[in-house]
Amino acid sequence: MKVAVLDDWFDTLRTLPCFAKLRGHDVTVWNDHVDDLDVLARRLADVEALVLFRERTAVPRALLERLPRLRLISQRSVYPHVDVGACSERGVVLCSNLHEATPSHAAAELTWALVLAAVRRLPAQIASLRAGRWQCGVGGTLRGKTLGIYGFGRIGRAVAGYGKAFGMDVVVWASPESRARAATEGWTCAASVEDFFARSDVLSLHLRLVPATRGIVRAPDLARMKTDALLVNTSRAGLIEPGALVATLRAGRPGMAAVDVFEREPLRDPADPLLTMDNVIATPHIGYVTREELELQFADVFEQVVAFAAGRPINVVNPEALARASGSA
Repeated sequence: MKVAVLDDWFDTLRTLPCFAKLRGHDVTVWNDHVDDLDVLARRLADVEALVLFRERTAVPRALLERLPRLRLISQRSVYPHVDVGACSERGVVLCSNLHEATPSHAAAELTWALVLAAVRRLPAQIASLRAGRWQCGVGGTLRGKTLGIYGFGRIGRAVAGYGKAFGMDVVVWASPESRARAATEGWTCAASVEDFFARSDVLSLHLRLVPATRGIVRAPDLARMKTDALLVNTSRAGLIEPGALVATLRAGRPGMAAVDVFEREPLRDPADPLLTMDNVIATPHIGYVTREELELQFADVFEQVVAFAAGRPINVVNPEALARASGSA
């Protein structure tokens, strides 16, 4: 099949062992990011299988209607960026392994790296040292502080374990079902969402972005946080009410934020408030971007291409598209 891979910015996938799975297919890898539908339509006009790099490129109906040969979209994880209904109507099969049994250890590790960097003021200390000024202030210690985990899924559980290892008191807030599961596993759950935000010294978000969770963290929630508390978001920017984080940081509650995700990505505006505020540290959505994690993810993604080409599709999100796809094969 003619396969296109989008948004492999550093041309990493060719260097991974899993890339060999695509041997025998006609593969084009694009190393830039394009939003323009006209450009995408020209690039993908003859493509039969489209490999997505997580959510970096949206695939709306307007694009699908201009890709007459497309039969398969293969990716990993959630797919809010893909118009599944339009795929089904056009016989385009969407395959995505949701990896529900395994956490992204890379994302959990980055979360903890951001916690340590923020609490110890590492970016400022490094900049001060490089400028010849030696130390530039005093950081904090995690031991004995309260770590709030909002959302007790795979990654949230892993980060809770890191907090426990660092001697923190861990408290959980999540859906009733997740809170019950956390309690069964021996974790402490907050009495209320208000108590959760008020008592957390470090509060880390670990929720999937779905309609029910969009904007679930509101300005009044953030305003309950301590003046020296840290809010960490390595999940999705849309979990927080638009504008709320910047506004409450400017008001002093919470005192700091560490973020890896933004409303619009890639973020290339150096004047964005989250990139200019002294009480924020930010990274460019690199939670899952390690060689080991990419090998794990794209082994699945490429296997989905192989299985589809062999007539045995796996991890099918929209099985109603299979009949149409078979009819056009």
